[in-house]
Amino acid sequence: MNHIFAITGSQSGMGLAFRANLERLGHQVIGIDLPGKGAEVTADLSTKDGRNAAVAGVLALCQKPLDGVIANAGIDSEDSRLVFAINYEGVIDVLNGLRPSLAANSGARVLITSSNSMFITPGIPEQAVDHLLCGSLEEAIQIVGSKSNVCYQVSKLALVRWMRARAVEWAKEGITMNAIAPGAVRTPLLERDLIDPVKGPVIRALPKPLGEFPAANDIAGLAAFLLSEQARFIVGQVVTIDGGIEVSWREKDFPSTWQISESDWMNRLKL
Repeated sequence: MNHIFAITGSQSGMGLAFRANLERLGHQVIGIDLPGKGAEVTADLSTKDGRNAAVAGVLALCQKPLDGVIANAGIDSEDSRLVFAINYEGVIDVLNGLRPSLAANSGARVLITSSNSMFITPGIPEQAVDHLLCGSLEEAIQIVGSKSNVCYQVSKLALVRWMRARAVEWAKEGITMNAIAPGAVRTPLLERDLIDPVKGPVIRALPKPLGEFPAANDIAGLAAFLLSEQARFIVGQVVTIDGGIEVSWREKDFPSTWQISESDWMNRLKL
């Protein structure tokens, strides 16, 4: 069956691989990207006006309710304001704007591109994450401060927590919402980072149990599955797809037991 999916950041890297795979499977893709990249909808997701334009552009091209959205667009920069605007606010505003169309479908899927860096980076400031979740952008920027090298991880962690806090609510409207957490993926962005004198040695030193980093096409199959009917009972989950980097370092950290009293657990059942 032909479905209609919207993808942000559709014209390069993983977004382009997601697009190509979905189109190969016979689906229609409405791409959202910056001007000059060839997407169906051009928009700058770093601004409120740009996000509104993205939503309006997608809805104008839809002849029926959306079947799904991949919120993939994101950047890694030491400009924390820009990173938070695109990676966090940009995703939330676009998804909220498209939510009515998704809810009209009765079986829609949302997939968010996060990152395994939120699991393997030391010292991510939790307060900055909390401030983003509370809508306190300026406070989040202030806390990151001189540690602007972790603003990407802050944005991705906050985004996943936002998703998990709303997954049940959206599921009641027939929308399943999940995230993937890729590691280093062979894209033009990674190639650029590999020649960086600071980032390059760190990336090359990451564990590679399979002997190599995945290509964008290696991630596309998982994305297509999570958008499919076969994944309709997966709700609010984060799937790490990084070739074994995270488990190489944190094999004993997950799964962990739930430290809750039996009485509190029974209260949650509301019997």
